[in-house]
Amino acid sequence: MNNEPIPYANIFVRELSSGTTTDENGFYYLAFDVGGEFQIAISSLGYETLDQMIVVSDDDMNRSFFLKPSAFALEEVTVRASKRDPAYAIIQNAIDNKKKYLKSINSYKTEVYVKAVEEVDKKKRNKKKVEEVDNINISGGEPTPQLTEAQKANQALMDQLNLVEIQLTLNYQFPKKYKEERTAYKKSGDQSGLFIPKFGETDFNFYRNMVRLTGIAEAPIISPLSNTSVLSYKFKLIESKAEGNQLVHKIKVIPRKSGNSTVNGYIYINDGLWNINRVDFELTKSGLKFFDAFNLKQNYEQLEDSIWYVNRQEFNYETKVGRFQTFQGSTILKYRDFQKDYEFPAKFFKNEVIVTTKEAYERDSSYWNAVRPEALTVEQQKVIFLRDSVSAIINSKEYQDSITAEFNKVTLLEVFWEGVGWRNNEKKSEIFLGSIPSLIDFSVVGGWRAGPFGYYFRRFENGQMMSLSGRLSYGFRNEDLTGFFNSWYRYNPHKLADLRVRLGRRFQSVNSFDAFFNQLSIANYIQNDEYEIDHRFEIINGLYLATNFSYNDRKSIEDYLGQTQLEEWLSNSELTTNEVLIFDPYQAFITNTRLQFTPGQKYMTEPNRKIILGSDYPTFTLRHRRGWENIFGSDVNFDYLEFQVEQDLLLGQFGHLLYNARIGDFLNDKRIQEVDVKRFRASDPIWYSNPLFSFQLLDTSLNTTNLFFEVHGVHHFNGAFVNNIPLVKKTGVRLVAGAGFMWLQENNFRHQEVMLGLERVFKLGARRRLKIGLFGVVADGNRSRPDVTYKVSIDVIDTWKKDWSF
Repeated sequence: MNNEPIPYANIFVRELSSGTTTDENGFYYLAFDVGGEFQIAISSLGYETLDQMIVVSDDDMNRSFFLKPSAFALEEVTVRASKRDPAYAIIQNAIDNKKKYLKSINSYKTEVYVKAVEEVDKKKRNKKKVEEVDNINISGGEPTPQLTEAQKANQALMDQLNLVEIQLTLNYQFPKKYKEERTAYKKSGDQSGLFIPKFGETDFNFYRNMVRLTGIAEAPIISPLSNTSVLSYKFKLIESKAEGNQLVHKIKVIPRKSGNSTVNGYIYINDGLWNINRVDFELTKSGLKFFDAFNLKQNYEQLEDSIWYVNRQEFNYETKVGRFQTFQGSTILKYRDFQKDYEFPAKFFKNEVIVTTKEAYERDSSYWNAVRPEALTVEQQKVIFLRDSVSAIINSKEYQDSITAEFNKVTLLEVFWEGVGWRNNEKKSEIFLGSIPSLIDFSVVGGWRAGPFGYYFRRFENGQMMSLSGRLSYGFRNEDLTGFFNSWYRYNPHKLADLRVRLGRRFQSVNSFDAFFNQLSIANYIQNDEYEIDHRFEIINGLYLATNFSYNDRKSIEDYLGQTQLEEWLSNSELTTNEVLIFDPYQAFITNTRLQFTPGQKYMTEPNRKIILGSDYPTFTLRHRRGWENIFGSDVNFDYLEFQVEQDLLLGQFGHLLYNARIGDFLNDKRIQEVDVKRFRASDPIWYSNPLFSFQLLDTSLNTTNLFFEVHGVHHFNGAFVNNIPLVKKTGVRLVAGAGFMWLQENNFRHQEVMLGLERVFKLGARRRLKIGLFGVVADGNRSRPDVTYKVSIDVIDTWKKDWSF
């Protein structure tokens, strides 16, 4: 009516069964191989469809069409498929347009409210005995052992509900630059089981082919809008329904094969615009790291005619522990004040992806009442009130003094089992002495020993930390004394700057990383009086310099006796030798310098510390170790140089690869002792040692002073192949493969091996996971015959990093 352009109108040529859409300015382009008459159908939401015959000649032509506004209100439309489900055509339209929506917003700034709640299933939990806690008594007297019924109910409620609220400003720049500024943070209870997304790691953008879910799933998810999604999913149109003035298609997403990289659920596509309206997906249980179930919902809202942005996300997750406890979590993100095409200052987006202000932890209830987009439930309000009340009490000087006095009482249980501790809560410090059983120790050299152990630790308000620790040990058989004193100080938490001083006497392992049975042999030990100074700090983000200065007074242990039974057993064993390493005493002043660089290292900044989040790039390390002759009477003279590269490389739905490669050489070996040569670990029988740093079929310990090269790799398929075998898939096992290669210039020694195995993850609790693997290993070399063996591995997940050792 007003001759205004109609963006993204559908133009369909009936004779060709194909067509195009207009751009944002209403322009279109059609190419015909031959001239003639063609029936054109033009449609757009809110307008009447236009059917018109046109005549196409060999010459270029311009043709405009005019649509009339529709006079009827949109009602629910039911679509029935006759042959192929129409969902496929809708998904294909969305795939064809996804690049436009992926790039539709070059940058933005928005406010996000995050609420994460975890609730322990009350009905099941009540079958278990609820642990009673001491009554809070701020008068300074001893806590009373009994609680009233009301106090028990309040305590049970606090035990059953954990909650975190965050208010942040989210900054984004295409394609994957995120920075979140947390301006308010409130924690009530234990947050270890809550899912709190880090936007720099996980953005849930289903316009991308693969959606990486760091910390949630083992493998990235194939998006239903991936260019090859039809290979992974089947689609079914459930309904097409008018929502306001927009026709929305609800499409069921069904994995063709149940795998760790697929989702199932629903995706809603806007007709004509062919973009995402919302999603509702379930993740595959077998692909989850910590959760037994994980559901995500994501809603989009229209900002402009062709601009839609995420305005709400909801994540629901569950973890079961036995038959009696279920941890149910829910995290909601609500977006507001969306500012499109926000111009950020130059170099605003660096590797700092999260920053939390000091004021964020000091926000009061009036602030939260003002920023919450929706009120908390009655239970959530009560938990916050109770925990705030408890916090006010336990932070009071009276309570701190009383609890410190209670903690500092020495009990028989502490003396005979736990160890004795004295704490000063005001100074955030603690002194600890080991229990009587901890006085007893065992050494390969000399057998049983005894002596005290203790440490002191203090944390400062500015994030600095320090610790002092020491041990004195008396050997009964050789009547000798060993021990150490160690001091450590983190003086700059934001630069991860540490200073350590250590001194002591010990029986030092010549190859501390050697096979287990070699560690039981006294041939692997010398006596060393050592004095060390370590320093490490971050020069710039991702670039670390570590230096070590050590003075060593080394002696043979030929005058010491080993442990009798162990000596006799090893003397009859073919696993290792028990011959003592004999040499004249000498002194060695040695420096170690390590320069390590991880490009693109992402991190988060807290008010008093820096937390490393990882990188998508390899870590490069250059090491130099030098023995200095005649300095402090040193009797060594050598230079060793080593270069290493390592990475955890994500390979989409096919799993992830971990590799480690090293090359090294002694540039100078004029005066080098047996202790300082480069050593390689022998393999353990049965035990599958860390494949990134060792071999599984190296039948002897090796050493060299010449050039060497070694590389190790292990690849976890995360169910990529096993999911195709129905019966095997139900067992929960996963395929893993690995390989190792080593070459020594000396004697042109070469060793190579490949490994193939199955591993399975077992649940140890709500947060803990155990991975057990069975491996077959094949190896050969130019100095050994081909060999085959089987190994068993055990790995416990790091709950802080949320990852495995290998």
